[in-house]
Amino acid sequence: MAFYAWGVGFYGHGFYMVVLGRSTGWPAATLSSMVAGFWLANVVSSLAIGRLTDRFGARPAVVYGALAMAAGCFSLAAFEAGLFRAEWQLFAVFALMGSAYPGLAAMAVSASLVPWFKRRLGLALGIALTGASAGGAVMPPLMDWLSARYGFASAMTGIGAALVLSLLPVALFLVRPPEEGEATREMGASATPAEAHCKPPTARFLGDFRFWLVALACSLSLGAQVGFLMHQIPLLQGSLGLSGAAYAVSVAALSAAAGRFVLGALSGRFSLPVLAAGCYLIQAFGLLLLLAGGPSLLLFAASAIAGFVIGCIVMLPPLLLVDGFGAAGYGTAYGLTAAGMFVMASLATAATGWLFDATGAYGWPLVALAALHVLASLLVLWHGRRQRTGEAAR
Repeated sequence: MAFYAWGVGFYGHGFYMVVLGRSTGWPAATLSSMVAGFWLANVVSSLAIGRLTDRFGARPAVVYGALAMAAGCFSLAAFEAGLFRAEWQLFAVFALMGSAYPGLAAMAVSASLVPWFKRRLGLALGIALTGASAGGAVMPPLMDWLSARYGFASAMTGIGAALVLSLLPVALFLVRPPEEGEATREMGASATPAEAHCKPPTARFLGDFRFWLVALACSLSLGAQVGFLMHQIPLLQGSLGLSGAAYAVSVAALSAAAGRFVLGALSGRFSLPVLAAGCYLIQAFGLLLLLAGGPSLLLFAASAIAGFVIGCIVMLPPLLLVDGFGAAGYGTAYGLTAAGMFVMASLATAATGWLFDATGAYGWPLVALAALHVLASLLVLWHGRRQRTGEAAR
């Protein structure tokens, strides 16, 4: 699930923007706005899938995610083949893929694991989301190679077919809630199917100021990360070439695998808000290194630093929510948080393209994205302080 969600629906966008920009001649702002449609569709889809997983478990969401993401791949192939060429049609394709993303990515992965794990949820997420790093490391160079050899349309058709054939068996046979007593195999776990699928009212979360702090911090940090990653290939291709930029994406994704395990190991030992703030600041530092520019080796190193916490920033929303509010109603809580995250991801992606078109460079966009991370770190530390105060009062 994570391999295809990130490989096709996350890291792939930078490649799509370059290929489609060449074939259409559309400016970066137009293509960025279309990719922003991907994230806007995530908003509605996240709210619906969050409630769906609370009620029925993650399986229906995964089935939809697989079918809709594959349909998006086939539609990109059809667009490149000339079967349709209107801007609104390509926007609809990205929106379709966006609606599929929550059914395969962190929401569905974490919703599949929360009923099974409690104390070791961070480690479980770290292992499961290794597929995200694999997808980011493998898919952009694979797309580049397949497109050069067979054409973009054939490449996306093959990837879409592989996606649906791989994921439907996973959804139908492997994704399920634990039966009575199964979750107790994990030492200290107390989750049960009844607890995991409980549906408290949405007002429980919206009326809690600490929830808003978590949701806003997660939204700002993911927006900054997505704004960078959606433009990483266009940002670096001038210095590294298209193939070199694709490999820089792979370096970031492989670095993310290491960072994800580090966070998983530390999450049970240190305060999650402090860990979250550290992750946000590390990526801000990596973005500022990219802003400094320099030789190819430095650009690859900056990509590795920024990439080290890519997986951490994806893992942190589930961990912060379960740590702060428990597993009851997790799908609803994550759906509300994800809606904010995807709004910010959409705005940051589009704004990065607009700023680039306005200034002719990626300097100011990188500064703005780094500033979002700094603000997110302050908000999550505020949440941690309020959480400690509440625990002391109890």
